[in-house]
Amino acid sequence: MAGAQYVPLGAGLDASLSLLEAESSPGAGAAGPEEPAELPMVFLCAGCKRPVGDTLGWVANDEETGCVLLRSASPNVSVEKEQKLSSRPGECGCMIETLFCSGCSMTLGNIYRCTPKHLDYKRDLFCFSVDSIESYILGSSEKQAVTDDEPLTLESRAGLEEAIERAETILKALEARLSVVESSFASRHNS
Repeated sequence: MAGAQYVPLGAGLDASLSLLEAESSPGAGAAGPEEPAELPMVFLCAGCKRPVGDTLGWVANDEETGCVLLRSASPNVSVEKEQKLSSRPGECGCMIETLFCSGCSMTLGNIYRCTPKHLDYKRDLFCFSVDSIESYILGSSEKQAVTDDEPLTLESRAGLEEAIERAETILKALEARLSVVESSFASRHNS
């Protein structure tokens, strides 16, 4: 992943995902020709860098609690089946299930299964803590693969085969000369 751009969620998340929030609002259209299109993001476990989700499942960014809300998560995310009562301030009465990384067992966030009315927007969504994930913007790599300008055609293949035949002829002639030199050296050495 040389050239990959890892973006700290606090800095790049708002800018990268503003388009997603605009698209989800009523009456939002495609970006104008002067506005650059935002690239999709992949969210990675901060511990082992396994992908845990992406912006295709984007719902919202809750800046107050520091979490990213997604509709779906990757198979690298495990959900603890035991439901717990949340002890966080302002979440009285919330039943949560803990999300953790299948690779490194790092706690990634929660799924809210039962919520009071003011937290209904979080119910049954994957709530990833921004401290537990990193993001990668797809298409942000600066290095490009070097490709040949001219594709291989029958004509260019014939030219390559001819060049290979000439090289083989030269190598055979050099091999014959080397044999002569080696045999004369061996005969002088034995006498």
